[in-house]
Amino acid sequence: MCVLYIISVMDVKRLKDIVQTTFPEIHINNFSLLGSGKYAYACLVNNNIVFKIPKVEDEYMNDQDKEINILQQLANKLCVQTPEILYSKRSTDGKYIIGETFLNGLTYSQDLHDSFDEKTKSSILQQIGRIMRDMHDNVPADAMWLKRNVETYVDNLDAFNGYCDINVRNILPKNIINSADNLADVYKKISSKYPACPVFAHCDLHFGNMIFDCETKQITGLIDFGAAHYAEPARDMHYYYGASAKDILIGYGDNGDCFLPIRQKFQSVINMMCNIKEDLQNNKSPDKDIEKLRLCLF
Repeated sequence: MCVLYIISVMDVKRLKDIVQTTFPEIHINNFSLLGSGKYAYACLVNNNIVFKIPKVEDEYMNDQDKEINILQQLANKLCVQTPEILYSKRSTDGKYIIGETFLNGLTYSQDLHDSFDEKTKSSILQQIGRIMRDMHDNVPADAMWLKRNVETYVDNLDAFNGYCDINVRNILPKNIINSADNLADVYKKISSKYPACPVFAHCDLHFGNMIFDCETKQITGLIDFGAAHYAEPARDMHYYYGASAKDILIGYGDNGDCFLPIRQKFQSVINMMCNIKEDLQNNKSPDKDIEKLRLCLF
């Protein structure tokens, strides 16, 4: 336990040194580690600036550049807050670091969501659906900045086939494989005849990228736009299935697409397949994610 604590303290000190060396004009009064994602650390400086420090160099830089451009264009366009970029520069070791405003509130989480009663959960999920709709409606899909800075999401059927490969199929129960394949066939037929209109989509809209006000029980902000794509609306719904899917759709409202529930379900299945494939690649048991996939399909 002591070794883990010492390593943690040393790591935070190293990150603090990176920020201080890269931005010597900032007087650091306090510094803490907010979190550690797959590609970057998020650190809080002076209680009001969040610095993102990449764990890798080139692979993450494109996401950083994209996020800067997106946040600059999204300012005051959404019904919730988004961070403002304050600093951006390469560190001495070549990593591209950005500093953005800290949004007041609590990072939402599955544990926090599970602590609420069913009525409150439903209300919050419907809020999220309304926020999605606001973003999809209020960011012009034909804006030049969007075309320059946001990629088009890879074809959904290609993504499904890529994740549901032979290794994944070998460990899935036959009824799950059959149901997933049937859903993919339905999605293919719908998309060929009634393609969805692409929108600006966050594409990483899980609870951890939402800021929450515990007093009002309102989602007040969105963060981490590095995964944003030009995609069909359902792409922002892929973390939500089962009872959550219903509430998200209620909040989202009628967008004229009667096939939106099917598209939402298919996006959720793609996400589950991706998680199962990652489990296998990382030598982790996929049992939990297989159960989530089962709940999504049946």
